[in-house]
Amino acid sequence: MKDEKLIRLVAEEISNLLPDCCGVTLGGSRCHNLEDEHSDVEMYFYVRTNPPSVEELTECLTKLNAKHKRCDSFLWNNTMPWGPHSFFVIDDLYFEIGYRNIYETKERILNYINGNVEPLHDCHDLGLGYMPSGLASSIIHEKPLIKCNEELYELKKIALNFSKKLLTALKEEYFDTANSLLEGKLDSAANRGDIFLYEVMSTRIVRCLMVMAFALGNEHFPGDKWNEKLLLQTNWSNSKEFLNLLKEHILYQTSSKEEFIEKRKILKKRLI
Repeated sequence: MKDEKLIRLVAEEISNLLPDCCGVTLGGSRCHNLEDEHSDVEMYFYVRTNPPSVEELTECLTKLNAKHKRCDSFLWNNTMPWGPHSFFVIDDLYFEIGYRNIYETKERILNYINGNVEPLHDCHDLGLGYMPSGLASSIIHEKPLIKCNEELYELKKIALNFSKKLLTALKEEYFDTANSLLEGKLDSAANRGDIFLYEVMSTRIVRCLMVMAFALGNEHFPGDKWNEKLLLQTNWSNSKEFLNLLKEHILYQTSSKEEFIEKRKILKKRLI
């Protein structure tokens, strides 16, 4: 229980820097009860205005004997794609902390729920394209730690929505993209025996299909971690068969053009 005490201490100390804090939550593997010895601590502070200043954070975290991780400041304030974050280590426990303006977050979730799921930059920007889904999934599953008020619980209720309009929008963006790549660039890569292009394209296709698999279970795509365990928890009846098909494709060994063509045929048997 040493980790639990330290996690709560960090939550309390940083929240004391935020007079307008609406709540502190625990996310990532820990909110799904899937943490292991490799798991970090993902924590989110919901505020009405701004995150703490770097000076306030430095003084606070220095007292807790925190060490820098990933960057040489306790406040990474780049607004894209996830907003302000803190990365640090205390007693060998790695913390990744996000600061979310509750009004901006609510607007972003409502925009996504209403079917705006396209990538933010261009058609190749798949990474940014599914981030609102990951944000909605995170909000739903995060465990409240301290100081959580009605504004935060209302945000959770909004994120729970999964309308037919959203499902249609996800299909048009991700399923259609998977089809286009499968019949286009992946076909070309297989016929050329181009291992690098094939792996890049097939990874994009698998991710698109995974977004749709969660959608068929009325769940927002949570990101790339723990997909198998989390998908099996949805109400989509074909989830196990779908996962087995993807595993068959991923594990299929290739060393010739003919084998790449056979591997592509496996992916064409997709279940969605």
